[in-house]
Amino acid sequence: MNLAICIVAIVAAILLGWKLNLNTGIFAMAFAFIIGTLILDLSAMSIMRFWPTTIVFYLIAIGIFFSYGMENGTMDVLGQKLLHALGGNAKIIPFAIAITAAIVGGLGAGASTGVIIGPFVFVIAIAAGVHPVLTVIAIGFGNIMGCSNPFNGFGGIVGLNLMKDNYVDSGMDAAQINMETMGLAYRVWANTAIIAGVLIIIFYFVFKSYKNKKIEVANPPAFTPVQKKTFIVVIIAFFCMVIPSVLYAWMPRNPVIAVMYQLFQPQVVMIFGSVICALMKLAPERAVLKRVPINTIIMIVGVYMLIKVTAEAGLVEAITVALSSSIPRFLVPGSIVFFSAFLSFFSSSISTVMPLMYPLVPGIASTLGYDPGMLYTCIFFGGLTTALSPFSTGGALTIAACGNEKVRQALPNQMIVATWVIALITVVWATLGLLGIV
Repeated sequence: MNLAICIVAIVAAILLGWKLNLNTGIFAMAFAFIIGTLILDLSAMSIMRFWPTTIVFYLIAIGIFFSYGMENGTMDVLGQKLLHALGGNAKIIPFAIAITAAIVGGLGAGASTGVIIGPFVFVIAIAAGVHPVLTVIAIGFGNIMGCSNPFNGFGGIVGLNLMKDNYVDSGMDAAQINMETMGLAYRVWANTAIIAGVLIIIFYFVFKSYKNKKIEVANPPAFTPVQKKTFIVVIIAFFCMVIPSVLYAWMPRNPVIAVMYQLFQPQVVMIFGSVICALMKLAPERAVLKRVPINTIIMIVGVYMLIKVTAEAGLVEAITVALSSSIPRFLVPGSIVFFSAFLSFFSSSISTVMPLMYPLVPGIASTLGYDPGMLYTCIFFGGLTTALSPFSTGGALTIAACGNEKVRQALPNQMIVATWVIALITVVWATLGLLGIV
């Protein structure tokens, strides 16, 4: 009963925000306190601790740092230059974005990929007439295609280690476990890349990007002295965010690289970058601070608090019971995708959904005779189908990276719809057995 009340509250908060054109997060926070204190007997202080500090800090750091480039026009000129470099061919821009995201994500950037490339690619995409939802999807699923590799992709490495844990009591020796799990990790990567590519193509046609006309791009203006300084700071920050992540993925035990990796976390780099921009007076500080996406932050914080209250009401346990109950055999892959997507809609797939659901695979595979590789893919990609929701880490960071205020305000509601369309497509794909093609 308590769980049902929480789920109704989540839906009500979203509908109220949409219908009244008010911030969903405010309603969600109110529901979190009402349900938490009056029904679940939680203290107000414990509910306040559900505040997602890491995500909020990330969003503030993005908002401040890249707003310097937005405010003084650097990002606009940079977008014109990049669009000019592509020959103004608007039709290929979504695929160029996806390839860029795949490379950066594959190098080990993980959820930070949207932060790193988002401010650049949104400028180009908006100028070229690419729909913002397609831009988010190209960034997100391009990143997934890269980061699901088991060598240095963040998601791929986590998945590989979780699979190894599942085989510890299998009677295999270490070499056999490594061989078995690496083979499964390769298959998860390949199947994930296939469905991610298919979804990018589907939305490419849904938003009719093939009809985008070639843009006549005149020679872009040169950077002003202030813009040139801003560009240099942004480029240095870009390499500081990417290179330590790549080195750490390959050499995690090197103490020097480990320190560099901690020191050069994206949010840390952006804070120091903001300090440098402020000291160099690259844009008026008050104007920069007004660009911080406070509406997005409030919405994410509010809904995150409500979903954490829902977890206290037994959400995870209910999903586990449902998966282990009498679901018809042919619906199991689709059900796994659906439950993974539901959990990831409000939390991190890699840090929450995968550790929760990967241990279920050996039992389901042996009981129902399913291929473990397909089941792992159902969880891995199922969780990532809604990872672009505004309430999930990857989606929140990517949306926050959009510098256009009007577009950024519209994206959360658009992505709520888009992520569930993606999830339903993937449920059908999994039910047909297509998540085990490789």
